[in-house]
Amino acid sequence: MVQIHGKTAPRAVIGSTLAGIYKEQKNIIVIDNDLGSSTSALDFHKTAPNHFWELGIGEQSSLSAASGLALEGFIPFYVNFAIFATGTVWTQIRQAAYARLNIKIAATHPGLDAGPDGASHQATQDMALMRCVPNMHILLPCDENDVRAALRYAAWHNGMYYIRVSREPVPLIYRDEEDSNFDISNKLITSTGNDIALLFDGSTLEQALDSVEELSRQGIGVQLIHVRSLKPLDIQHLDQLPEQVKAVITLENHSVIGGLGSAIAEYFASRCFPVGIVGVPDTFTESGKSTELKEKYGVSVWAVVDKAKTLLGGH
Repeated sequence: MVQIHGKTAPRAVIGSTLAGIYKEQKNIIVIDNDLGSSTSALDFHKTAPNHFWELGIGEQSSLSAASGLALEGFIPFYVNFAIFATGTVWTQIRQAAYARLNIKIAATHPGLDAGPDGASHQATQDMALMRCVPNMHILLPCDENDVRAALRYAAWHNGMYYIRVSREPVPLIYRDEEDSNFDISNKLITSTGNDIALLFDGSTLEQALDSVEELSRQGIGVQLIHVRSLKPLDIQHLDQLPEQVKAVITLENHSVIGGLGSAIAEYFASRCFPVGIVGVPDTFTESGKSTELKEKYGVSVWAVVDKAKTLLGGH
């Protein structure tokens, strides 16, 4: 099974990681909207205060500023909650992508991670909004070392990047950034057999690990696969799955519409290969602890187990 090195909140390393990157790339600018303490972006300010732009509650203006900075050769990192970093500024994002600008968006509190703040702050549609934008890259790192590596990957690759970062503490499966060795290929985390391939987004790492344990207990073999890049997908790896497993299940901290499950189902539709989608149903959610909300709305071990049994014909 997977060796766990502790449990930490991935969002807590954004600012310090960007500060480290700044020492190598002095043209980085971090843009914040009064949420730097929640996203950890303020940690960047300690290293480079003149490269930290606090623009208040002005999300749309922030993306416009990021566009101007990118046109002048800077690398803007816009750090905000996922709900504000996508829906609130979608028109500005679309225009920036049209111009193929070099802008990075680090989005925290994805999906049900913003539990106590309620439906208004729960970004259960952010991946859908970003997936449909041409020229957009979407990265889904899991633990803090994976996040560090993903931010560095985005910084050194030209183009628009949306990096989805968990608010909640998740198991630490990588010893360090080098162990993560982030790229856009799918990552096999562990394998207990070849009945099901369970593909998960980074913010569901804990539920994915627990699902493998429960499925194995019930005699169902699983390939646990971390989808590090939602866009582009790792097509080369996906092409191999029908020869390796009987069905695919996706697990995401996001609506079942338009996110990871939709992307995988769209890909396999023409291949007539069974795909089951586990995620938030087509509904608005509510305020509560994120762990409890994930159980209530089906981002859970038992939802994965039920889906696996259905796909395997009752096992």
